[in-house]
Amino acid sequence: MGCELLQMRTQRRKGIFIPWMFVLGVFALRETKAALHNLETQFTGLAITDNLPDIIFNVWVDGQLLFSYDTQNKELLIKLGWAYPPLKNKLMEKLKEHLQQGGEDDLRRFCAYWMVSYNETWEVQTTQITVFCELDGDIQVDSRMRVGFDGETVCQLDEQSEGWVTKKSEVTRFCNYLEESVQWDRILVDECPRFLKIVLELFHLKENEPPEVTVSRHDGLDGKITLFCTARGFYPRPILLHWEKDGQMGVWGKETSSGTLPNADATFYLQLTVELELSDTGDGYTCVVEHCELGVPAVYPAPGKVTRGKSWELSLSISATTILLLVSAAAFIIWRKKDAWGHRSQEHNEEEGMSSC
Repeated sequence: MGCELLQMRTQRRKGIFIPWMFVLGVFALRETKAALHNLETQFTGLAITDNLPDIIFNVWVDGQLLFSYDTQNKELLIKLGWAYPPLKNKLMEKLKEHLQQGGEDDLRRFCAYWMVSYNETWEVQTTQITVFCELDGDIQVDSRMRVGFDGETVCQLDEQSEGWVTKKSEVTRFCNYLEESVQWDRILVDECPRFLKIVLELFHLKENEPPEVTVSRHDGLDGKITLFCTARGFYPRPILLHWEKDGQMGVWGKETSSGTLPNADATFYLQLTVELELSDTGDGYTCVVEHCELGVPAVYPAPGKVTRGKSWELSLSISATTILLLVSAAAFIIWRKKDAWGHRSQEHNEEEGMSSC
């Protein structure tokens, strides 16, 4: 289902979901830079015995944990520290206020309705609501929502569906309740993208950084050659790495990827490896990297095999350097000892002379 139809349906519904995403509407928005960014919000409610569920609320932006809120300690933590402090403090106050006023009640209501509808007990019950949206500049390219209980998805909504998709027939009643009671479509096509834009504007998550790329080679004792292409310190997250041989793309062996992982400084890391066939000499390979900060694809050649002669020359050079350093150090130590002994002998002779006098 397209965004237009979702927006038409939004106008027909009365929603009760918390309006916390609109809290940030007080900040002016400029055009978002043309790059892929995504936002994932996750409400998790854990109910044990007859107690009200403990609510944990997390927000990730581009895979980085941005906000964390727990109803047990009533604390809202902002994990990224480079926001402008006055705005960050105002944001924390507003979000905390709205979460306490609306978010906790909403999740508790969902838990209660689920248990009443299906005669569940409050022994151990986990409720999870996940909202995801992705923007390419100012264009929304993806959005979806998932509701799960005890780790199992029961209802799902996305742009392609005409309504909630029921994953289990026995939960149809609950999914119909969601369909009728909440402006979920407004959250997907309006609130989530708006919140993502404001976060990107407010936090200036990271200046764009090109990747630092290294390509290395390992020759195994079994004769197998493994090539490593590592990209470090890049931002934003989207990046493409692939191997070419003699300028041609193809499948040259067993490829593995680390996946794009976050670094402590909010940049990202990715490593792509290929284990070549035994008959492959490993010559002519390049790692091609595509990232928005590079402008055009960058080509990094893989090193060739170190020959036995070169290896022997390198080992000999290292050995000679090590021996020279050891000899120099030994000579220095001997000189220092002789110098110290000479001073002590001179002092001893002077003392004997004084005694004679």
